[in-house]
Amino acid sequence: MKTILNVLKRVKVGVIAYFVAVAVFITVFYLSDIPLNLFFYPWLLATFFLLVAFVRECIKTKEKTLSLKKLSYMTPSEIVERLPRDATGAEKEYQNIIESLFKQLSLKIEEYDTKNHELSNYYATWVHQAKTPIASMRLQLQGKDSSEARDLLRYLRDIEGYVDMVMSYIRLNSEHTDYIIKKEDLSEIVKESIKKFKLDFIAKKLSLTINMDKAFVYTDKKWISLVIEQILSNSLKYTKAGGVTITYDENFSTLSIKDTGMGIDKENLPRIFEQGFTGFNGRREAHSSGIGLYIVKSVCDSLNVSIRCESTPGVGTEMFLTFASKEEVVE
Repeated sequence: MKTILNVLKRVKVGVIAYFVAVAVFITVFYLSDIPLNLFFYPWLLATFFLLVAFVRECIKTKEKTLSLKKLSYMTPSEIVERLPRDATGAEKEYQNIIESLFKQLSLKIEEYDTKNHELSNYYATWVHQAKTPIASMRLQLQGKDSSEARDLLRYLRDIEGYVDMVMSYIRLNSEHTDYIIKKEDLSEIVKESIKKFKLDFIAKKLSLTINMDKAFVYTDKKWISLVIEQILSNSLKYTKAGGVTITYDENFSTLSIKDTGMGIDKENLPRIFEQGFTGFNGRREAHSSGIGLYIVKSVCDSLNVSIRCESTPGVGTEMFLTFASKEEVVE
């Protein structure tokens, strides 16, 4: 029915002209006293051919509509390749417009890829150069047991974390990823991540409770470490007293990281994974970038890890990471 209506709209001028012509012929035959049966048979034959042409046009329109729907699922290059080469008139002009737009799009994409590649190379060089003085300062501070040295080591760890975040952000937006999915012991990954923050726990006098034994999951060790470290960093940043509790639920393959920090307001909770969103706590802390949890969510999506957050202001925040099965991660 929709196809018929579309065809009628397109040929409505012809349809109106047809009925006008029939009315004119009937009027002329009537006024000239010509028997109307002489008009009836030619009119019936003409109407038959007209209906055949109309049905044929409906079929062509239906086929063209289905072809256009298929094109909507294709890439721009595939669309251009599949455009009919025997088009004429207005259709040919539309095709020329499409091909022209495709060429402009291709040039823009090529220009973007070039700039993005140059930018990635720049940041890769910058990160390498930044890590050199960080490593030198860390070597100079090793073996020095003083509150100043411990504070400097903490600051260095933060700087190194921000530097690594830059590269992680660049890689997330890259076409090529370096995910290596295999069976990993999550308890060992958690312990290695905690070691990086031991000075923070000591300096802020925060407790640490770990409720997990061996916990094997299928994931990428490097990227899931980044996720855990970013969550721990946030917990330590916003926790002034109390501590952090890490628990693994084997039945649901879920790791939870719970702190006793300032918590997150209910209205801000749905937006914490948005890029650049800092919320009230982030603005109060002043040094929040709003990038960390965005990267966490992006990595979790890539690794097929479900992440959710529960929080109560003044009580604390708990992050839940639920790991998928081997088959779900690989696919």
